Amino acid sequence: MIVLLVDSLMPDTLEDCIRHRTAPALQFLISRGRYWPNCVTVFPTMTASVDSSLLTGVYPDVHRVPGLIWYSPEEEAIVNYINGWKCVRKLGITRCAQNVLYSLNEKHLSKQTTTLFEELDKLGVSSASINAMVHRGSRKHKIRLPFLVHLATGFRFRQDISGPDILTLGAMADTKIERHIPARLRRGGQLYGINDSYAVSVLKHLIQSGEQPDFTLAYLPDNDHRVHKSNPAHAESSLIQVDKHIQSLLDTFGPWDRALEQNIIIIISDHGQTRIGRGKQFNIDLDRLLHSFRVLQLGEHVAGHELIVCNNERMAYIYPLKPAIEPEVIEKLVGEARIDLIAWKEADGVRVKEGGSGREVYFARSGPYMDMYQSAWDIIGEWEVLDLRTEGSRIHYGDYPDVLSRLYGALYSQDIPMIVITARPRYEFKSRHHPTHLNGGSHGSLHKYDSFIPLIVAGTLHPVKEPPRLVDLKHFVMELFGHKVAAP
Repeated sequence: MIVLLVDSLMPDTLEDCIRHRTAPALQFLISRGRYWPNCVTVFPTMTASVDSSLLTGVYPDVHRVPGLIWYSPEEEAIVNYINGWKCVRKLGITRCAQNVLYSLNEKHLSKQTTTLFEELDKLGVSSASINAMVHRGSRKHKIRLPFLVHLATGFRFRQDISGPDILTLGAMADTKIERHIPARLRRGGQLYGINDSYAVSVLKHLIQSGEQPDFTLAYLPDNDHRVHKSNPAHAESSLIQVDKHIQSLLDTFGPWDRALEQNIIIIISDHGQTRIGRGKQFNIDLDRLLHSFRVLQLGEHVAGHELIVCNNERMAYIYPLKPAIEPEVIEKLVGEARIDLIAWKEADGVRVKEGGSGREVYFARSGPYMDMYQSAWDIIGEWEVLDLRTEGSRIHYGDYPDVLSRLYGALYSQDIPMIVITARPRYEFKSRHHPTHLNGGSHGSLHKYDSFIPLIVAGTLHPVKEPPRLVDLKHFVMELFGHKVAAP
């Protein structure tokens, strides 16, 4: 089985390419398999939290990775998994590199849940992770940082990291595979191998050398970088480049049909993107909005501050360090009409207010209402805030797919007071040192633009749980390999 995780792959862009016949590899896989345009990803729609759910099959309230940027009270520090180079410089390259290379998998990802790689290993199924951010497995691997990284930063990394049988993190994992990959793909300009060309080259080498494991997850990041710059309205040219890599992969088997005779191939994304407006008014400046509070700035010590803001592009976590100020902070946020939703924990549930209007709704687990994913909820207040409607006791989602489980999962990912805010379509949050994307693409929110992803499954007719969600893919894979291993 080969799973290709294509960053920021969106259903509308994919369907444009299919209609224009500009993505023959993806079109082939859809024609020989099954396609869903309405697969729902996890919230926040940021790679770290999404990949953690993909590999564990649970939401952040269970796997405990809140987002790409979040505050750790144990460390009294903001955790940043290398997002925004100005942020990384202010926080320190050593700390951020330590977070993404070691702490994410070895400390932050809960030991109370198991990853797909760990469970496949128990079945005796071999596996590989190619460039994926979340990769915890049963084997230990050494990291060898490129010389130029050490020279520029002075950072040394000495810990072993866990992963499946085969692990690459670009050119940084100490693996024999590296010698078979062209040197130009490992250089600094190519993010030291964290790129599509490197990932596909590794996968092709494994196939051609006869070393392909039973299960391979390969992460293709380049589409995300391009869409951030060009915006989703111009994403077709980027997906055409992705498709060329998939063509090259299929060519490895000779006739493309042979690839599906020998493999199950799954294409999935981690999140979509929303087009951000052109003018500065489409950036919601959180520093200015919250200026009346003592907000921690990057590089400062926590002591003496009232608020910590962790900006994840179109969503943000806001941590009140003094519980008494939480109502005042919420009131300030509700007064900003460009903010879509403001949510926080209350009793055992979640209270949500709409930016501008102040309309509110409360929901909690268990209750008389059932959604399409067979989760039961109690909902009190103005359902329109979350664009929910009901037919009898059946919940139907609108602009915020699977919003109840996803929002609950984010807010209960940590056992401390925290507020979640999301931006309306066309808007994103701005904070000092954080990247912004005016007239480009951005993501992070609960809105369907950020949340619907395509799912393609080819090479098997095994039933997929519908409507599909990224969080259910682990169970699907385990069903397939569990059945295969048990067969005589």
